[in-house]
Amino acid sequence: ETGFDRPRISLVLARPKDGRWHQIRRHLNGLSHPILGDSTHGHSKTNGIWKRERNLPGERIALHLGRLELVPTENIPEGISVQAPLADDMLDMLRVYAPDVLEKSLPVLEEEGISVEAKEQYQVG
Repeated sequence: ETGFDRPRISLVLARPKDGRWHQIRRHLNGLSHPILGDSTHGHSKTNGIWKRERNLPGERIALHLGRLELVPTENIPEGISVQAPLADDMLDMLRVYAPDVLEKSLPVLEEEGISVEAKEQYQVG
């Protein structure tokens, strides 16, 4: 899809200061940019179009925690830093429907330490 037929897509990098429930979802919806697939704070007509015409899974919300950092504490002196690469289905949606958005976002995501693709397989233990 190109031009006017192409869906309007943004890739948002959010850095919440605290863990308020649904904070990102509510704020983006309040800015008229609801998260795709969000049945609570999203836009049902848009979600329906994506489910019917673009294979968005029924229970999928296009929200991803790419990196989580917790500061050191007495109990965890080294702190915690965890990364999760962008899920394959979300990456595929960007590649198909917004390759230019993905391309422009890659340097920023890399600078922020957010993986787009897994560098290695997860191993237990």
